[in-house]
Order: sequence, then structure tokens, then C-alpha cells
Amino acid sequence: MTKLEKTETASTKVLLKSSVWYTVSNFLTRAMAFITIPLFTRLLTTEEYGDFSIFASWQSIFLIICGLEIYATLNRARFDYQKEKSLNSYITSCLILSTVITFIFFVIYLVIPNLFEKIFLLDRKYIFIMFAYLFTYPAFAMFQAKQRIEYHYKLSAVLSFSVLIIASFASVFLVLYLKNDRLLGRIAGQYVPYIILGLIIYIYFLKKSTTVNLKSWKYALNMGLPLVFSFLGSQILLYSDRVIVQHLESSNEVAWLALATSCAHIMLIFVQTLNNAWAPWFYDKLNNDEYDIIRKVFKIYMWFIILCTFCVLMIGPEIVSILGGETYTESIYVLPANMLCGVFTALTSQFVNVETFYKKTHYAAILTLIASIINIVLGIIGVMAWGYQAACYVTVICQLLLIIMHYFVTIKMNIKKILTAKDLFAELLTSVILIPISLIIYQVTVIRISFIIGLLIIVCSIVIIKRKKIIENLNKYKNKNL
Repeated sequence: MTKLEKTETASTKVLLKSSVWYTVSNFLTRAMAFITIPLFTRLLTTEEYGDFSIFASWQSIFLIICGLEIYATLNRARFDYQKEKSLNSYITSCLILSTVITFIFFVIYLVIPNLFEKIFLLDRKYIFIMFAYLFTYPAFAMFQAKQRIEYHYKLSAVLSFSVLIIASFASVFLVLYLKNDRLLGRIAGQYVPYIILGLIIYIYFLKKSTTVNLKSWKYALNMGLPLVFSFLGSQILLYSDRVIVQHLESSNEVAWLALATSCAHIMLIFVQTLNNAWAPWFYDKLNNDEYDIIRKVFKIYMWFIILCTFCVLMIGPEIVSILGGETYTESIYVLPANMLCGVFTALTSQFVNVETFYKKTHYAAILTLIASIINIVLGIIGVMAWGYQAACYVTVICQLLLIIMHYFVTIKMNIKKILTAKDLFAELLTSVILIPISLIIYQVTVIRISFIIGLLIIVCSIVIIKRKKIIENLNKYKNKNL
């Protein structure tokens, strides 16, 4: 790889500030989405709620395909398109490319609509809304990515939260107003605000630059296509266990797994949010060969995630009780294995970041595909031999395998300077040990409560002992112009 020009990097304080903004805003938006779930399950019939879930699933899949994950290439592209004019041209080129691909799918749909409608099990009007969303949302995603690489999170946070609030209220209003087609109200209320915002941002980028460079298309396709397969493979790795259990076991087991997965999303969202905030700073440091600072910060980053995972696991039974009640008590016993997805995602994301920086994104696609296939095969065998719980542990094994494969692939990319084999082994071993520890502690409520109280005492003691230094740092953080 040709050595890039050194770039001015952001300080660790800027990383902290941007991470806090992004994490808080992301959690607020995700929390709002969770809060509205019970509301819509009561406003919609079971069939309508299921149809909306189908719509959302297809939308997610086609957004990955049509959007080409172009926003994810911006972290690396900004080094090859360092001038503002060149970067704006790259963004416009990527958005036009996404539009062209979406248009091709739209034309195919218009030619053979019956085939699509049979596959989607949705009426034409809903599919039209889906395509409108596919045409415009990539602009919003690209805007957020650009804000992140510039460490400007306030506007992105305000826009994200505002559009979600508008979408939530619009959905409720339209569901109540369109009594004869409440599904249309739910879909239109949820997605039309994003379509409007995406269109506005699309025009904003076009005003910045109208230049479409075919070399940028080639660049984006070379990096984006492998990411598409990688993300689709990740979806299979995360959710194939439910499909397998659905075919081999009863609906009860599927429900228990689904609830455990929903609980695990608490950590998964947290990790994904942190990685999105971490990635721009990481690329800056990597470009300047600042391996020591990356290694030190990433070590703290990973142990912080592991600690947070353990803390959440300690209140796992309460989380299951709140979200599912007594009917879902069995979910507790597959929760620890599902919760580790957050830790594994944090590690995998690190390798993908390195591979993306060195323009080797095809590795992520190939390795994720291998892990997904193994997961499906072993999952079927495991469920048939030991029952539905085996699916979760097979997924854990496959995620560990994926991490190990990534590590060996990235050895030539200086991964050892960022994450040593010793550190990786310690983090993985500690994470896996959390499963039996959690399951044992769940059996004795007194011990579990003692752990929780102990953790609280330790945290409070640290805050009290270090209060002067904490206050001093907070004041510096507040007053210093970063």
C-alpha cells in the first residue's frame, strides 16, 4: 500500500466527546423505537404487525444491496480524496451509483411486479414506499458518516432524534386516522419522514458537487460490494439460529430465542454505536502509524465493553422479566451466549476496520460467508442432537472462529501492533467464561445481588476517591475548546 500523507488527528478528548454525543443520541433513538413497540402491538392487528415486520425486513435487506454500504467506505475514502472538492465529488458519485442500482431494481419490479409481490407478500403501494426510501435514505446515511469523520455529532444527533420523533407521532396519527388501512398508516408514518429528509440531504450534496466520476464508482464498488456480502453474512450469522429452531423445534423455543436476542441487542447497539464513533479516530491514527496509542486505547475499549456486558448479564433475569414475563423464563438460559455477540462484534469490527483501511474488504465477505455456512450446518446438527439451546452455543463457536480467521488474515496488516495475540486470548477467554459464571450465579439470587451490590460499591468508591480529579477533568472538558 502506498504511504498516504500524514493527517492531523483528533485528540482522545475529541474522541470521547464525539463518542458521548453519538452514543447518547443513538441510544435515545433506539430507546424510542423500543418504547413504541407495545403501542403498535395494540393499535395494529397481529396480521398487520406481522406485515409491517415483513416490510421492515425486506427494506433492510434491499437497503444493504441497493445502498452498497457506500457510507461505510467514507472512512477510508477520505484519505484518498483528501481535498474537500474531491471528497464532495466522491460522495455525489456514490449517491448517484446507489440511485442507478435502485433504479435498475425498480424497473425490474415494474416489468414483473407479480413476482416481487408474491415474494414480498406486500401490496404495490407499500413496495412503492419502499423504493422511495431506497432512493433517498443513502443520502442521510452518507451525511451521518461524513459528520462522524469530521467529529461533528450535534447536528447528526439532533436530526436523528427529531426525525424519529416525527416518524413515531406520524405513525400513531396515521394508524388512528387510516382505519381502513392501518398498515399503510404505519409504513407511511415511519418511512415518509426519512424519505423527505433523505431527499433534502441528497439535494444538499448535489449543491456541494454535481461531478460524477466513474473512477469513484470503481473505487466504491471495489470496497462496497465485499461489505454488502459481509453484512448480509453477518445477518445470517446472527439470526439463522431462529430459522433453524423454527423448522426443527416448536414456536415456544423460537420465542425464547427471539426474546434473548432482543435483550442482547442492548449490548449490540451499544457496541455498534461505539464503533461508529471510534472508527474515524482509529483511521486517523492508523494512517499516521500511531500503533501504540491505538493499542492502549483499544485495550481499554475492549475491557470496558466486557465489563459492561458482565454488568448487564447480572440483571439478565430482570431484563427478561420486564420484556417477556414469566412465560419467557427459559430465555434466561440462552441470554449469556446471545449477550456475547456484543463483545464479538466489537472485535470483528476492529478487524474489518483494518481490512477496510488497507482496501482488503473482500476478506470480510469471504470469512463471514465461511462462518455463516459452518454456523448453519453445525446449528442443524446441534439442534437435532441437543435441542434449541445448542443453536446459541454453535453461534458462539462460529463467531470465535470468525475472529480467529480475521486475526490470521490481518497479520500482514500489522494487526499485532494493535491487538496482540496475548490480549486477544485474554479477552476471548474472559468473555467465554462469563457464560458458565452467569448461569451459575442465576441459580442463587443472593450471590447475584451480592455481585451487583459489590460492583456498585466499587464504582461509587472510585468516584468518591477520584472525585477531585474527575471534577477537574470535567471542568477542563467543559471549558476547553476542542
